[in-house]
Amino acid sequence: MKTILPRQEFQDALNAVATLTGGRTTRPILGCVKLNAAGEQVELSATDGEAGLRLSVPALSIEKEGEIVVPADRLLPIIRELEDVEISLESDERYCIIKGEGSEFHIFVMDPVDFPPLPEFEDEPDLIIDGNELRRMISLTLYAAARETSRYAINGVLWEKHDKRLFVIATDGRRLARAGGVVSKSSSGNFEVIIPAKAMSVFERVFAPVRDAGDWDVQIKVMPNQVILRTGDRILSTVLVEGNFPKYDDVIPKEHSKRARIGRDVLLGAVKRAALLTTEDSRAIKLAFEEELLVITSQAPEQGDARVEVPVSYEGEPLTIGFNPVFLNDALRVIPFEEVIIDLHENFRPGVLRGEDKNEFLYVIMPVSLST
Repeated sequence: MKTILPRQEFQDALNAVATLTGGRTTRPILGCVKLNAAGEQVELSATDGEAGLRLSVPALSIEKEGEIVVPADRLLPIIRELEDVEISLESDERYCIIKGEGSEFHIFVMDPVDFPPLPEFEDEPDLIIDGNELRRMISLTLYAAARETSRYAINGVLWEKHDKRLFVIATDGRRLARAGGVVSKSSSGNFEVIIPAKAMSVFERVFAPVRDAGDWDVQIKVMPNQVILRTGDRILSTVLVEGNFPKYDDVIPKEHSKRARIGRDVLLGAVKRAALLTTEDSRAIKLAFEEELLVITSQAPEQGDARVEVPVSYEGEPLTIGFNPVFLNDALRVIPFEEVIIDLHENFRPGVLRGEDKNEFLYVIMPVSLST
């Protein structure tokens, strides 16, 4: 392989695929990026064994086609430190050779035959959705997915398609986030699949509108054991999580007797201030709702206590309930609404944080017991 590439575009592409190469693994090749120079571009591929990412960089010239596999943690720092507008890459059986103005680096390569194959996006997509809509749904739910739990299914994010709507759901057993959006085009029936949270995080970080392309669509292909997403020249594939996702609809309260309306920024600021005097052992704040006033208090043993008052529009009998402030912050940081609605029933039942449309977004949060 021998090619000349624009350094900044190549660095951006390496940054993207490197999101899959930094984890711990007993297979060194999973810490590598595969470069394939063909036609007028160089394709970059990376995989962690479950998710795979491919994207391309237009080459300034390709003198010799070919492919190489290079450790990402060696290649990326070199490209970052070079100040050249253009760089030269060439390879033989042992080395990848990077040349810039006054600089030359030789990195040992691995055999491309050993690089795991990544699936192709073949035939027509099963559905097409606006990219910004999908990013919104992922942003509104991903933080609620479980981390490192024996209940492996909730380490993933449930995608549930119903006719022309797609719902994305995540839970860790103590809170649940659900966001919905409209599908632009669908050629498949309804389905439910569980996608690993890491793959969704990669999508958030590296998928973006194609430059100067107008509308940004994401094409999605769903297969029995994997899903593939494509936009422009970027293709993300991932195996699906096995197991049964909890029957989340049973967790969503069907009734409420109390409702509060409050500015999102007002509530976020109040929760943050009250949380300043909580500890790992007493991670709770008390919310006391009255007709026009919300009083949030907290107490940290041997440290002190806090009291924050904010105006609220409240309907129903006064209620005092405890919540984990971290769980409230997680949702309030990402929701796009100027005003949020909080539906409540009793202090031992879950609360629901949402906007005007429950199908657009809702967040179920379990209460915590209060010591007082």
